[in-house]
Amino acid sequence: MAFKMLDEICAVLETYKGRDKFLRTLCYSTKLIGGLAGNEVVAKRLLAFSSKMSGTRAVLRLLDDLPMLKYNLEYGLGGEEPDKLMASLGVVTNVIDQIYYPIEKMSWLLEHKLIDGNNGGAWDTASSVFWVASIYFSLMRNLRYVAVLEKHKNCIGSVADKRETLEKLLLNQKFEFLTCIRLSLDLVHAINTLPKGYLWGEKLNNWQVGLIASASSFLGLYQLFAKRQMKQ
Repeated sequence: MAFKMLDEICAVLETYKGRDKFLRTLCYSTKLIGGLAGNEVVAKRLLAFSSKMSGTRAVLRLLDDLPMLKYNLEYGLGGEEPDKLMASLGVVTNVIDQIYYPIEKMSWLLEHKLIDGNNGGAWDTASSVFWVASIYFSLMRNLRYVAVLEKHKNCIGSVADKRETLEKLLLNQKFEFLTCIRLSLDLVHAINTLPKGYLWGEKLNNWQVGLIASASSFLGLYQLFAKRQMKQ
C-alpha cells in the first residue's frame, strides 16, 4: 500500500503539472503558516521560502508559451465541446492565456532588471487582469459544463442497463463541481493581486491569501490524483 502510494506520487512528480501543483501547495501552505506564526524569525523564514517557491513556479512558466500554443491549435474553435457556449468560453479563455504568458515574461524581466524600463507596475497590473479574466471565463465554462451534465443525467434516468453510464456521469459531475470551487477560490486570490480600488485588490493579508490559495492547492492535488484513478 505504501509502495503504491509512493509510486503514484513519483509518477505525478515526473510531470510538469504535478510538480507545479506540489510547488504551489508548498508556496501557499508556508505563506499561511508564516502569516499566522507568532515568532517573527520563523514567520520571516517561512515567507521567504514561500517567495522562493513562487519564484520557481514563475521561472517554469517562462517555457509555457509553445505548449499553450500547441493546445490552442488542437482545441481550435472547440468543436468537441458539448455545446457552442462552452466552445466560445473555451476559445476566449485560450486566447487570454496565450496573451498572458508574454505579459508575465515582460513583468518578470523588468522585476529582475534584465531589461531597462520603469513601467514594471503596469505590466504587473496587466498580468493580474489577464489572470483574473482567465479564471473567470474558466469558471463560467465549468459552471456551464456542470449544467450540461445535469441535463444528461436527467435524460439517462435510472434504467438498469444504463446504471454504469449514470455512475460515470455523476462522478464526472462531482469532479467538475470541485473544479468550480477551486476556480472560485482562485478568483478570490487573483482579484486580490489587482491594484487598490478594484474590488478587494490588495486587501487580503498573508495568512488570508495563504488560506484561500492553500485550500485551492490541496483541492487541485486531490483532483490530480483522483483524475489518475478515474482513468485507470
